[in-house]
Amino acid sequence: MPTTAAGRASARRRTTTPDRTSGDAPRSTRAVTALAVLLAVVLPAVPALGHASSQLPHARWAADGTEVELHWTAAADDVADVAVAAGLWPEEVMWAYVEGETDQQPTSGEIAALRDEPDLHDYLLDRFEVRQDGERCPAEPVLSDDVISDGLRMQFSCAEPVTVATLDVRVLHDRDPAYRTFSVDGTEQYAVHTYDQPEHTWDFTRAASGTGIPPQLWMAGAAVLLAGAAVWVLMGRRRSMAGTRR
Repeated sequence: MPTTAAGRASARRRTTTPDRTSGDAPRSTRAVTALAVLLAVVLPAVPALGHASSQLPHARWAADGTEVELHWTAAADDVADVAVAAGLWPEEVMWAYVEGETDQQPTSGEIAALRDEPDLHDYLLDRFEVRQDGERCPAEPVLSDDVISDGLRMQFSCAEPVTVATLDVRVLHDRDPAYRTFSVDGTEQYAVHTYDQPEHTWDFTRAASGTGIPPQLWMAGAAVLLAGAAVWVLMGRRRSMAGTRR
């Protein structure tokens, strides 16, 4: 019997016939339902935004002197897809998370093994960049034993104290051009990294000044992000990937 994620995925291919739409419709339905519920909750109650945005692919940035920290989080299937893109897991593992098939998902040991995988490190170094005055800041992935739950972390070391830098995020654009990541830092500043526009200039002094997000912007941002999440799920990544599933 197969004991690895790749083995279980191979066994599944031999015993099942993939349904090209079965993984998409339930997720889309859940997204629409969640959008309606969350908008009703978030708009009158700002703190609920933290829960609403937790499944959006987003990168949170922070700078301290010459160091820049990145924390990228997303839904479990998206994080699994990073391992697929790095050539470490078969695509069926990503679909196992989409469809909630726990018996096809990697074990905790298999997930922990990703932490020190050179291929994953190389992929992240190629897909996340911070540039200061046009020069790329050296980076190092700092991963936990459970990247599925904890997301991906990276540390960048720049030559000078960081005030303004260029953020280049191209994670999973090779898997699907519709993929996008939202960058945030706890202020009103945000950016959306797309296939066509992966680079954005970032002002780290806003966060350093301690200026938080006004309640009105939190509420407006919640509506925009949630609506964008529903559109992304319904019209973006899953539908295009479902069309390639064989």
